[in-house]
Amino acid sequence: MSISLHSDTPHARTLPSAAADGVVSGEAAGRGIRVRLFTKYVGLFVAVVAIALLANGLFEVFFYYREHKASLIRVQHEQAEAAAAKIGQFVKEIENQLGWTTQLPWSASSIEQRRFDALRLLRQVPAITEVGQVDATGRERLRVSRLAVDAIDSGIDLSDDPRFTQAIAHKVFYGPVYFRRDSEPYMTLAQAGARKDAGVSIAEVNLKLIWDVVSQIKVGKHGHAYVVGPEGRLIAHPDISLVLRNTDMSNLAQVRAALAGSGTSPDALPEARNIQGRRVLTASAPIEPMHWTMFVELPVEEAYAALYAALERLALVLLVASIFAVLAGIFLARRMVGPIQALRVGAERIGGGDFAQRISIKTGDELEGLADQFNHMGARLQESYADLERKVEQRTAELSESLQQQTATADVLKVISRSAFDLQTVLNTLVGSAARLCDADEGTIFRPRDGVFYLAASCGLDAEQENKLRTFASVPERGSVVGRTLLDGKTVHVPDVHADPEYAPSSARRRSNVRTMLGVPLLREGIPIGVFVLTRHMVRPFSEKQIELAATFADQALIAIENVRLFEEVQERTKELSKSLDELRAAQDRLIQTEKLASLGQLTAGIAHEIKNPLNFVNNFSAVSTELIDELNEVLQSAALEGKTREEVDELTGMLRGNLEKVVQHGKRADSIVRNMLLHSREGSGEHRAVDINAVVEESLNLAYHGARAERPAFNVTLKREYDPAAGMVDMYPQEITRVFLNLISNGFYAGAKRKESAGDGFEPTLSATTKDLGGRVEIRIRDNGTGIPPEVKEKMFNPFFTTKPAGEGTGLGLSMSHDIVVKQHGGTIDVNTEAGVFTEFIITLPRTMAAGGTPGGKP
Repeated sequence: MSISLHSDTPHARTLPSAAADGVVSGEAAGRGIRVRLFTKYVGLFVAVVAIALLANGLFEVFFYYREHKASLIRVQHEQAEAAAAKIGQFVKEIENQLGWTTQLPWSASSIEQRRFDALRLLRQVPAITEVGQVDATGRERLRVSRLAVDAIDSGIDLSDDPRFTQAIAHKVFYGPVYFRRDSEPYMTLAQAGARKDAGVSIAEVNLKLIWDVVSQIKVGKHGHAYVVGPEGRLIAHPDISLVLRNTDMSNLAQVRAALAGSGTSPDALPEARNIQGRRVLTASAPIEPMHWTMFVELPVEEAYAALYAALERLALVLLVASIFAVLAGIFLARRMVGPIQALRVGAERIGGGDFAQRISIKTGDELEGLADQFNHMGARLQESYADLERKVEQRTAELSESLQQQTATADVLKVISRSAFDLQTVLNTLVGSAARLCDADEGTIFRPRDGVFYLAASCGLDAEQENKLRTFASVPERGSVVGRTLLDGKTVHVPDVHADPEYAPSSARRRSNVRTMLGVPLLREGIPIGVFVLTRHMVRPFSEKQIELAATFADQALIAIENVRLFEEVQERTKELSKSLDELRAAQDRLIQTEKLASLGQLTAGIAHEIKNPLNFVNNFSAVSTELIDELNEVLQSAALEGKTREEVDELTGMLRGNLEKVVQHGKRADSIVRNMLLHSREGSGEHRAVDINAVVEESLNLAYHGARAERPAFNVTLKREYDPAAGMVDMYPQEITRVFLNLISNGFYAGAKRKESAGDGFEPTLSATTKDLGGRVEIRIRDNGTGIPPEVKEKMFNPFFTTKPAGEGTGLGLSMSHDIVVKQHGGTIDVNTEAGVFTEFIITLPRTMAAGGTPGGKP
């Protein structure tokens, strides 16, 4: 085995005696060196291997610990946010269900429908234990509860209650969590209707049912999730007993930290103690807008179980590797003590930059081959080192430029995503990034307005130049880069504007120091909708890569512009569709109401016709029977009867005559009811037109007065008129509205006459008719000073067949018929103000123009 170190210079000759002495001394020194190197090499090899393995293991553990912890943080936060989203969805579904109860406007006829809706809501949503509905004035009209007695028209004033005021102001109100009987958590949820007259629905929600959601949330094997209110009270927990005991969680460190941070836990998962005293890792997420906080907890032992297992495996691997290193060190040290020294010295010289260094080892094995590879490597390094630094610098520059472009593109995409509809911010960011990455002195974007192009965004311009360009109108032309780009519809690159024969600079358009310009069109379906321009103050043409990068930024600007345009079009179309849908729903509701009432009218007419024929027979045969009784009495006068027998016969015939007279009287009343039923169900004129409301009221007043005088010549009443000239023309069914006015005026005459009978000559019946212009509506008031209407009668006065008049004087269909004509046919309202024994005033409001899709015909 021969070992030597030499450079590429010629070898020096050695004297023989010196060589012999050198061999002897070399052998003695070699044995001592081999012994020392052997011991040191074995120890060093074992130490290096052990240290390397240990360092590698520690780094592996360290990075595994960081990755594991980062994964835990991410998973815990995602679980907390997902759990918070589930709770938020649970409350949102209750809110959506409650929203259906606020669709109808308040009226006297809608209370039963609302009560039915409330009962259906309680069946569909088990979490809701009580539903209350408040009208637009803040009065409670309905309350349906699982736990208490239902209340209808309680009239409780809630106009100053936060549940009403906050719901009206914000459409939805989430009340604070409270505990009923200090055990079950509840929350008040109030929602206002889309219409102003729809009022507010208030629901009491039992939050105990959130247990179903929380109990299904799995956090590892032994972790769990729970919900805490803003005061630190437990709202939901897999252990429902903790919730029912109204547990206060604010004494836990993780709860205090999350509440102090508005429900969001820090990036690191803090170790803390849970309510049972176990060490856990905690993450939290806010549940908006209730200001609750969702916590997920995972026991520390479970969280770091994988890490502990990795540490055990690492210790085992280190032990085995150490044993192997000792054995391998002993084996290799025996073969590599001498050659390793030469290799070490040669490697040190080569590592120090002496690439001319060569190692000569003649062992005839792999060490000699390794020495040859070192020599070959030195030669190759010597050859390639000259080009290495240049390539590294070039590649570093390319990577730096690519990194800047990718970073700028990412920043622009972030701005586009965050400010999708703030177009100015996006364009400013785009032009600034393009100018910086393309090494341009100025960057501008031009967009069309009123058929010409103006400056929309800029970078690098001073205030004076920017103001000039914002007011200068660019058009398609060859004299400017903007105009040429618009004219050609493709990228225009002018290396030197002074050398371009077509360029015609303008003091209002560009400064004189602009030399190199690049224009990129923003094309939509082949038509330019803008121009992206980069300029340099020196003659320095843009490279192909820079031109491609500018085109990329131009495409991003086009995408941002198109996003805003499409968003605006979608918004406009959504508004149009929403308006059409509302109109369609209104027409559909009116059509359904028309069909129902038409069917009811046909049924009423059929029943009335069927009753009329047998009723005529009853009336006719009753009259004939009365005549037959008279003939029977005449026959019995000539018969020889005893005094007692004749008295009995006279008594029986008298009773029979009296009964037949009552049959005739009630038959006539039944016949009057049938006639009014036919009148109530008949079709109207089928024509609605614009008429003068004052003329209709005056005509109805005169007809009713003359009719009353014709029926009772002694009747007298004082008529008062107060017509508003601005009331004007109203679109209506004149015949049907006249029937309403005649009925109300006749009732007023009747009430005045009844009061005069009891008050005597000192009382003077009076009836007044007034009209008033309300803009889009007209108000008509008919007031009499008659007997008035008691409260118990007022509630039922518009019901069909309800009347307080004596038998034969009324059928109870007049006010019902008037209500249908005003409310259901014309879309108006009819109200009554009254005081028993003092006055009665009917207030009718009619829309000046009937709604589209109005009911055809006189009867709705």
